[in-house]
Amino acid sequence: MWSESAKFLNGIYEPLTSEYVIHDLRVEGEIPADLTGTLYRNGSNQHFHPTNPDKFHWFDGDGMVHAFRLQDGKASYRNKWVQTEGLLLEEKAGTGLYNGLYGQGCKPQKPLPAGAPAIKLVANVNVIALAGKVYAVQESGSHWYELVPDTLDVRDVFDFNGEIKHALTAHPHNDPKTGDMLFYVLDSDGLSIDCCRATSDGKFVQRHTVKLDAPAWVHDFMFTEDYFIVFLGPICWHNDIDKYVSVGKSTFDFDFDLGARIMMVHRTTGAVQWFHDDTAYQTNHYLNAYQENGKVILDGTVAEVHPVKGAVVVPDFFPFPLSNGPNPFTPPFLWRWTFDIAQGKVSHERIGEFIGEFVRPNERYMGEKHRYGYLAGTYQTKSPDFRQFNCLIKHDFHTGGTEYQYLSDTHDVSPGEPIFVPRDGATREDDGYIMAVWWDPRRNTSEMVIQAAQDFEAKPLARILLDHRVPLGFHGNWIADSELMSA
Repeated sequence: MWSESAKFLNGIYEPLTSEYVIHDLRVEGEIPADLTGTLYRNGSNQHFHPTNPDKFHWFDGDGMVHAFRLQDGKASYRNKWVQTEGLLLEEKAGTGLYNGLYGQGCKPQKPLPAGAPAIKLVANVNVIALAGKVYAVQESGSHWYELVPDTLDVRDVFDFNGEIKHALTAHPHNDPKTGDMLFYVLDSDGLSIDCCRATSDGKFVQRHTVKLDAPAWVHDFMFTEDYFIVFLGPICWHNDIDKYVSVGKSTFDFDFDLGARIMMVHRTTGAVQWFHDDTAYQTNHYLNAYQENGKVILDGTVAEVHPVKGAVVVPDFFPFPLSNGPNPFTPPFLWRWTFDIAQGKVSHERIGEFIGEFVRPNERYMGEKHRYGYLAGTYQTKSPDFRQFNCLIKHDFHTGGTEYQYLSDTHDVSPGEPIFVPRDGATREDDGYIMAVWWDPRRNTSEMVIQAAQDFEAKPLARILLDHRVPLGFHGNWIADSELMSA
């Protein structure tokens, strides 16, 4: 599509060109009766011809939300581009107008229409619920997009009643103990990050501002009962539009000498404790964290970073390589970090022998000690040339055991992020369902699979089949009808 050599425009990443509404989908197996709601999945789906297709970056694609609606044992599906301000302008013009933020397009951006936003926000990262509403979220601007839950139309924008002035995270986390939403706001070139809290009804109530040592790129964070935890790595991010985006340069930058720095911010007082690791790495996503015996334990995914000759063009290698040149980043691995608060020291260890990303827990245990984690992984591929995720992984942190879910005995089928949904009345941490969208490269079609988490390697409970592909996306959530406002 537009370029046969562009990795992020072909294969599992190839954008859809249509919006679908499909009722009464084909189902193999049986959808559990206690599932009434919608699995929302967001991802990159470029609408118009990019400025430079060969250099197109996954992070720059327009947001497209895919919604799998479950009710009374039946399933329906709808997908829709998120109608951001920039995309609406491009649709009116009938052509692409904007350079991406992350790709190194190498071509100047043409002059924009009068009054146009300086950049195109692409709400492609996640879908979340807050105060009974559904939001498609992005991390380059100061607001989220409220969606009509069933049609996926954009109803409004949301910035916590004007409290947000910089880049609002696409990875907020809910504290199950308090019901509060925790999140951060990043001003990278201003060298600061705000650690924030809002109540469950969306009221902004707290902000702790921390100064940074570099214009860091931050994609996710984690929390415990007492702390916000934010990792900084060698990747930097700039929001100077004229210096970068307008001339076709990536807003990503790289400084190997920065190494790995971790800040722990007290949730009540705002006091900051810094930790420095001897290994250089870039963290991606976090499973969970908790406090135990004066230590903080945190699990997440990470790409180790190694020095290479010459300048590092981050979008050529991160999160997955576009270039065949020397790659400073390893594939993503699962790590466990242990922070000794009194000693001010941090250590880490690799968990498992697999490659893995898109970690998710049972979110009822966030901030507390957990036993299980789920992620998309690569392990024992059936074809040596297969370079995508080929399984879902369940890891038991108590026993050290790992289970793998494969969808085919004959060839590699690729899953996206696994979402854990507790079963009604569940009393055990893994009593629930794993939902994920899988892509079959032989058929070039996708399906949403529901797996019993306690019987992880067994036959799926239900396979909900589509006749088209869903491109590999980023994040999403199961949002039960009971979580939404009636309107």
